[in-house]
Amino acid sequence: MRTEGASMKETANSPVAQTETAETAIAQQPASTRILALTDFSHRSQAAVEYAVQLAKSMHARLTLLHVLPPSSDFDYTMGGLEAAKKLAEETACIKANYGEVDSTFRTGLDLHDEIISVATEIVADLLVVSTHGDTGWKHFLFGSKAAKIVRDAPCPVLVVR
Repeated sequence: MRTEGASMKETANSPVAQTETAETAIAQQPASTRILALTDFSHRSQAAVEYAVQLAKSMHARLTLLHVLPPSSDFDYTMGGLEAAKKLAEETACIKANYGEVDSTFRTGLDLHDEIISVATEIVADLLVVSTHGDTGWKHFLFGSKAAKIVRDAPCPVLVVR
């Protein structure tokens, strides 16, 4: 055991000193950061994803892309599940070519909000990056802001990009 005031020189070859040094180095390293970025493949969400990539690079963080697809109906003309999964895989591969610390998650669910909050909790996200579509007037009044609901209920800070 080292006494207070003992210099590292005196104990440099000691296994205790080497262990203490390694433990100190590990304790001083920052915990890995996890960023969750939402995409619906729109131009606005692309801007948010690009911002999330730059942020992940600067923070040396792990980036997860999330796409949530509502269940389809007979009257639904939006992108189908296979098409959306393929598009998410392509977007992930493109980002991975420039920044390797990226993965993706694809979910199907009735409630976009619940799926986003669930994934953010599951992966222990440190930051959530979302886009806003800027709805105003009656559309905003009737449907509310999805981004505002996510900000209110997210288990981590949320960055809203418009």
